[in-house]
Amino acid sequence: MKKSKIPTVHPNSNLPFANQPASSIMPLSIPDPRSQIPGPRSQIPHPTSHIPPPGPIIAIGDLAADLIVSIPRLPVEAGQHQLADAIELEPGGGANFLIAGARLGYPMAAIGALGADTWGQQVADLMQAENVDLSAVAFEGTTTQVVVLVDHRGEHVFLGKYGQGGKISLGLAEVGLIKKGTAIYCAGYSLNETRLIELTLEAMRLARQSGVPVFFDPGPQMAGLSAGLRQQVLPLIDTLLLTEEEIPLLTSGPVTDLIKTGPQTIVVKRGSKGCTIYTQADQPPLEAPAYPVTVVDTAAAGDSFNAAFIVGTLWGWSLPDCARLANAVGAAKVKKLGGGRNVPTLSDVRDIITEFQIGLVI
Repeated sequence: MKKSKIPTVHPNSNLPFANQPASSIMPLSIPDPRSQIPGPRSQIPHPTSHIPPPGPIIAIGDLAADLIVSIPRLPVEAGQHQLADAIELEPGGGANFLIAGARLGYPMAAIGALGADTWGQQVADLMQAENVDLSAVAFEGTTTQVVVLVDHRGEHVFLGKYGQGGKISLGLAEVGLIKKGTAIYCAGYSLNETRLIELTLEAMRLARQSGVPVFFDPGPQMAGLSAGLRQQVLPLIDTLLLTEEEIPLLTSGPVTDLIKTGPQTIVVKRGSKGCTIYTQADQPPLEAPAYPVTVVDTAAAGDSFNAAFIVGTLWGWSLPDCARLANAVGAAKVKKLGGGRNVPTLSDVRDIITEFQIGLVI
């Protein structure tokens, strides 16, 4: 992979299951999040008291520069001018995931591309300040840019343009990084950026061959992929993380049909309803309720949730505790405006754990 020197310039700056009768779903409920949770638990102390894991979680592609614009109301209409409350440049896309994981104390690394432009320089500088390893990121072409409009109700709109540049492929350094990694994370956005499609598929195949678990979030952009590309991706996934709205993008039947295509675990993110986890088509799903907080902005909540769920999995936690942690991190995120450096800190997450007496130790 061709790489330029990493820049160091600092900027100035519900489950309605399709075609599945409700009687066939018998959720196994996690106790009320406001109560102390009895029974066996994951007894995992804070990770910084442990020997560092053998390798990082590696996010493939989907690095972007987000220009976050806070405005009074959406929609924006021609001739109806508004004054913004704030305009901020933040790392976006996969950077939300990477920073969220790093703030939980887990080593995080990226493979992909940022532009050899001011946007790329600024995003790289901000990510490195968050202890994200960018040694396997190529700097060429242009950076993916996204304007994020957020109103006072927490609603948002994304206006974006994919970065352009030559195709990126795995080199010896990237192959070595994947083989020593503890997990690979990919998002559907990477399969929509032309220069990253082959890189993403190569990385997922290599991870599976090397016994490194693959986590995948299709995102709404999965709708733009060909059926052939979707069929290539599903068998390469160990754990699928998606929203209720994204289920029809992958199957016309119940979500459990996806287990037959490759993923062994499916995590359905349900926003204010928490999440639902499926592990086998003939087993009842696991329901994990959300923690009710005041919502400021839902942007990057899914990325933050994903990072927490994967980190919990790699710490060796049970699925119920991974769900609790992910819901707690998601709740901490929606209380804050924007992504990038605005994803939850460890202190933010601990506050949620304390407030709702979740019983996790981080």
